[in-house]
Amino acid sequence: MAISQLQFGVCVDCSSNKYSVTDTSSGSPYSVTAETFTITYPGDDSVTFNLKSKQFSLSDNSLVLSPLASTSVSMSFDVQDSTRYLAFIVYTDSNGDLVNGSIGFTSDGSATSQEIGDSFVSGAAATSSLTGVTATYDDTTGLVTFSGSSFGICVVNISGTTNQNIQSVTPGLIQDGKYAFSWSLTDLEPITGSVTYNASSESYFLCNVECCVRGKMSAIDIDCDCTGDKATDAAIESMLMLQGIKAAAACGKDAKADKLLVGLQAICNNDCKSC
Repeated sequence: MAISQLQFGVCVDCSSNKYSVTDTSSGSPYSVTAETFTITYPGDDSVTFNLKSKQFSLSDNSLVLSPLASTSVSMSFDVQDSTRYLAFIVYTDSNGDLVNGSIGFTSDGSATSQEIGDSFVSGAAATSSLTGVTATYDDTTGLVTFSGSSFGICVVNISGTTNQNIQSVTPGLIQDGKYAFSWSLTDLEPITGSVTYNASSESYFLCNVECCVRGKMSAIDIDCDCTGDKATDAAIESMLMLQGIKAAAACGKDAKADKLLVGLQAICNNDCKSC
């Protein structure tokens, strides 16, 4: 069955500081010959993952990502036969460009948790001079923990299992702002031959300012009948600005959403001189 519509969904988990990309396409590819997935972060820095070259296709799996500001990311995995384990390390190179390096392991019938964990540790060590990231494996918890000054991790979840999953991120708060995602997949189909499909999506991640607004709203004294209270006014203003960002983003008014986000961040950082 050929692909009838290439599409994907993006879900952000603010409490765990990670987000995931999952294939929601109609139909399925026959034979994927080329596949890339690009993420453009707030500030227009972007990184592209060449999935096919790493023996992986988003059409069969999902991507789980940690923020670029991570200093520690722990990953768990289950041991299964003939399974490809893969992690992309996203970092800034010596030219100031955002790039990714990948490390992986393919298990067979004799693979052990220790063997898979050690492969990630050795893979991280082999690329640490470029990425600034090292890894350790805990044979008690079964976790691989990546450590560095500022990086992101993208791991592959196998469909229908919990084969790989990001367990914890420290501190690595997700940056607020617009994220753009684009997926390109080339399928070798029996009648039409090589066909390339493209899909794109944009999402506004607002984890930090939403947390700030909730805090301000919960601090309102509902028993106080006074007017002109600065804390209450700031809470109401921040809520209106948050809703304004969401409305502007939904209508494609990115410049307006960005301007409101800057203003709301000023309030949250106590930098607003008019509050």
